[in-house]
Amino acid sequence: MSDVLRPEDNMLLTQVGRGTPMGELFRRFWLPVVTSADIEEIDGAPVRLRVLGEDLIAFRDTQGRVGLLSTWCPHRRANLFFGRNEECGLRCVYHGWKFDVDGNCVDLPSEPPTSNFKTKVRIASYPTVEKGGLVWTYMGPPELQPAFPEYEWADVPDKHRVINSSLVECNWLQTLEGDIDTAHVSFLHRPLEAGKALKWARFVPNFGEYVAKDKAPSLTVKETDYGFVYGGRRVGGEDDYYWRFSHWLIPSTSETPGSVERPGRIVVPIDDFNTTSFSFVWHPHRPLSAEEAIANDRTLNQPLAPFQLADGYIIDTRRSSLTKENDFKIDRKVQKTKRFSGIYGTPPEEDRAMTETMEPVLDRSKEHLGTSDVAIIAMRRRLLRLAKDLQKGIEPPLASLPGAFRTRGFDVVSTHGDFNTAVEDCADEIMPPRDGAAGRPADVPSDGQRSAEPV
Repeated sequence: MSDVLRPEDNMLLTQVGRGTPMGELFRRFWLPVVTSADIEEIDGAPVRLRVLGEDLIAFRDTQGRVGLLSTWCPHRRANLFFGRNEECGLRCVYHGWKFDVDGNCVDLPSEPPTSNFKTKVRIASYPTVEKGGLVWTYMGPPELQPAFPEYEWADVPDKHRVINSSLVECNWLQTLEGDIDTAHVSFLHRPLEAGKALKWARFVPNFGEYVAKDKAPSLTVKETDYGFVYGGRRVGGEDDYYWRFSHWLIPSTSETPGSVERPGRIVVPIDDFNTTSFSFVWHPHRPLSAEEAIANDRTLNQPLAPFQLADGYIIDTRRSSLTKENDFKIDRKVQKTKRFSGIYGTPPEEDRAMTETMEPVLDRSKEHLGTSDVAIIAMRRRLLRLAKDLQKGIEPPLASLPGAFRTRGFDVVSTHGDFNTAVEDCADEIMPPRDGAAGRPADVPSDGQRSAEPV
């Protein structure tokens, strides 16, 4: 199997600045930009961000509202990170100009009292919504602002989930491609010690035995209105199948399997070369135990701290101590005895070791794709189609379907070897009911369902 991208299509998918096809597609959706915990303090310090190539400042005002403004004061382009967050606005310390969460200039003390100049001055701003432990924004045309997506994990009580954010130092697409690739679980995340299992999210009993025994799962992708559902089937024996069901939700959300806690991730481009990963681990029916919450909370060892991007702009982000500079602390003895990767970190840190040590923007024209890459191929084709449609003035349908975002990753041991039968058997766990329907996404005019058997 081969579906190599042409350089021009690779560029279309990976560039996200304003005016680029993919940048405009992202701007049609609500995107998380910072965790609520990282901007918790009323009248506290602003947080420096870059989102889709735009330099932004987030702050929580006196009334608890979150503002998202351009980093640069419109007067003399001073950096508002140094501003005073006071009395329902962010005041530039250079000349005292003050802006509210909507971008209005509410005080201009350097002008005469009789001047109406402040009514003519605004700073670029974006709307925000707080939901699911995250602050979200919409950066597209105001007249096209969609309803907020109905993510099920964002609607459960706070104690049912753990939210993390972290820096990934590569282009957003290779980050997302790693998330939807189920085949690598048999290798990159495999413990070598008998009886050892991953701690990040729990799977079915004997998970390790299934992924070790069948390293070439049969893969099926079924396109839906939200993106696709993706099934990886491993054979344990006669009428004994281990299924891992994942979802990709347009443009950059993945929900991966778990039979207890349910993991997922939204990757948001910082620019063309860096990404913020917002991960969530949750339970649909009960609070996470203290042990589960601690096992899935990676912010304890990743404090919010300044990080300088290649062009000199500084963002506030969480960065793992496992980095390219220290070779992700790979231990060759551990690689021989305990972990297939030799990296003593979480699965997302093992993922980063692979995606960050590719090129910052992967040259996909040099790839050789196989049957295990069927989901990646399907995602690229769909994104290209959506981006090119948007160039023609055709808006992405999903943006206006908030209920379509109700999905769950799931893994299960089944007697069914057929994808459609296996999905039908646990449909309510994979795609909970929405709009009164029995857990079924709408069909889409697409390339349909694809399967890839091992060769």
